[in-house]
Formats: sequence, C-alpha cells, structure tokens
Amino acid sequence: MKTPSLVIASIILLTATSAQAIDAEYRRLLERSGCTQVTEAEGCDIHKTKAENAKAGFGSAANSSGSSETQVAERACLTKVATTVGKPVDTLTVTEVLTSEAGIGVTIKVPGATAPWSCLSDAEGHVQGAMFTGRDGD
Repeated sequence: MKTPSLVIASIILLTATSAQAIDAEYRRLLERSGCTQVTEAEGCDIHKTKAENAKAGFGSAANSSGSSETQVAERACLTKVATTVGKPVDTLTVTEVLTSEAGIGVTIKVPGATAPWSCLSDAEGHVQGAMFTGRDGD
C-alpha cells in the first residue's frame, strides 16, 4: 500500500518543481550583452551591448586576448591545447578568460570539437592542466 502512495507522491513532486534552466529572453540578453550569469552578479549589465560591457571590464570581449595580465597564460594554454589536439595554434580561439586565486582559467574553442577545452595556467605561463570539457568520444 505504501509503494503506490510513494510513486504518486514522487510524480506529483517531480511535476510540481520548476525547471532551473534560463528562459529564451534571458539567454538572448546574456548573448547580446556578452555577460554570463556569474559576471552579471559581479555588475555586468545585461541591458547594455557587448562593447559597452567590455569597456566596463566585463564579458569575454574584455576578458580574452587583450588583457596584458593574461596574455602569457592565454598563449601558454593555446600552445598546450594545440599540441594536445594536434592542430595549429592559429586555428584555436580563446572564448573566455577568468582570473582567480587559483590561476588564470582559459576556455578555448577547437575547430571540430563538440565542446570547448579548459586550461588553467599561472600568469607566468606555467600550465597546470588542460582538459576537454565534453565527453570522451565526442
């Protein structure tokens, strides 16, 4: 008798919970502004353009391939990933650079890959690791 009640309660609970995905309009605003959910919380304005947010220091345009503090790490990560995947460095694209106490995180798009690569380096270009963010075999 308890089993059917538990099944019914589980189904009701699952249908009553809302999805945690972002809606289409919010996604459009994030893409237009160059913000992420994290940078929005740090002050990136989703109602401004990528260029306006880049001037304020937010978005991937502001954070990638341009900051003198991160250029060495970006180059080192590009070289590491290019060597790992066997592609020329100039075919790879840095899509995001994030700095933290742990180091400089560089996200890299590789042509033909189903997901980006993630790399962690320090400011001197000592790569601590690079990994594919998709599933093996993708």
